[in-house]
Amino acid sequence: MEEFDLWLRTKFTESFWMGGHRFEKTGAGDVQIDRAPFSVEEARQLFLMLSSRNPITRLNATLIIWDRNGTLVKVLLIAALLLLLLVFIRIRK
Repeated sequence: MEEFDLWLRTKFTESFWMGGHRFEKTGAGDVQIDRAPFSVEEARQLFLMLSSRNPITRLNATLIIWDRNGTLVKVLLIAALLLLLLVFIRIRK
């Protein structure tokens, strides 16, 4: 947690990568994670979740980020279309 707070206070670097996600500072004082806006407290919680040793907690953090930036909807839509295609192929046989 100290690393995250230190990053927020420093002007040395504007972004860093954590668990495959890019954390960036914005001009308004918020934090963007993979181009999705989060408050500082939300970003702090996500940083803790991504640095956890529990894989379920890391997956939850990734899903929260994907939900905020719209990727989750796209993934679910593609999965639904693939399942519909499989059902269609199965019925035709």
